Amino acid sequence: MEIRYHDDAVVELEFDSKLHAYRADGDPVPSATKVLGIIAKPALVPWALKMGSEWLERNLFVADGEEAGTLKYTSRLTLDAIMKGVKSAHRSSSGNALGIGTDTHTWIEEAVNIFIDGDGHFGDDNIPDLPEDPETNNSCSAFLEWVAENDIHFEHSEARIYNRLDRYAGTVDCIATVNGVKSVIDWKTSKGIYPEYHLQVAAYAKAWEDMSGEDIDQTVVLRLDKSSGRYQVGAQSRREWNQNFDLFLNALGLYNGLKRLK
Repeated sequence: MEIRYHDDAVVELEFDSKLHAYRADGDPVPSATKVLGIIAKPALVPWALKMGSEWLERNLFVADGEEAGTLKYTSRLTLDAIMKGVKSAHRSSSGNALGIGTDTHTWIEEAVNIFIDGDGHFGDDNIPDLPEDPETNNSCSAFLEWVAENDIHFEHSEARIYNRLDRYAGTVDCIATVNGVKSVIDWKTSKGIYPEYHLQVAAYAKAWEDMSGEDIDQTVVLRLDKSSGRYQVGAQSRREWNQNFDLFLNALGLYNGLKRLK
């Protein structure tokens, strides 16, 4: 696709959906999310162990009716099958979470595009049917609750971005004016708002300013809880998100430096 900047410059930005990779004018450039992948996530290790232990409990034991709170070993699985099951348990869990996030993003994109292309408001008669999956349904319902409780003017959805100076790309979930404040927004269905999310939306905000010539007054990470159906807002002012962008540049410098060493 062709990106035209506010100063009439043009960049051809290509996106390979299978590889989740970008090229700008034919040259490979990293995505903001790939850059932030270099940040260590120590909480993932105990989480993966927890997934493995829960798999063991589900597949190897049943409750022992003779004594409350005790389990009885019942599995006929081979040791090899047990090892494979424990090692892959976290993958099935993360895959399910990824599917919920993808389906939620798809539903919101359709709903927001109806808003952008239509009469400028959401109503019972102009939103897509909510997904049947309970957790995806909860996340989408949380989004609708956020819309109902705020004054939001949606302007762009799933917009490709590219920062010419620092040479990174990405896809920003939403550009909108929220309660009178120009905002870059990213939807999340995770269990929390993690620090690197703020760096991600700061990178998007800086790239959008480069492209549009507009000032972004705040970044918003909107967490749509798939269990409770409630939302959580992580907003950062213009001063704060510019500080976050400096941190993103540190990660980008490390990412590019490590690539050169390979």
